[in-house]
Amino acid sequence: MESLALLVSIMLLAVYGSGLIAFICSWFRNRVSEIITYIFSGISVVSGVLVGFSLREGNGFVIALIPTSLGIISVWNVKRRK
Repeated sequence: MESLALLVSIMLLAVYGSGLIAFICSWFRNRVSEIITYIFSGISVVSGVLVGFSLREGNGFVIALIPTSLGIISVWNVKRRK
C-alpha cells in the first residue's frame, strides 16, 4: 500500500513539475526556452486534464487546476513577451 502511494506521489510530482518547468522557462527570451515552454506546457495541460477527468468524483478538478493553469499561463506569457 505504501508503494502505491509513492507511485501516485511520483506521478503527481511529474504533472506539477512539467507545469512548473513550463512556467519558469516562459520567462527566458531565447528560442530554446520557448520550445521547452511549449512542450512542457502541452504535457502539463494534457496531463492535468486527464487527472481531472480520472478523479472527477473527488477533488480531481481542484488538483488538475494547478498544472492546467500553469501550462496555459506559460504559453500566454511567451506570446505576451514576443
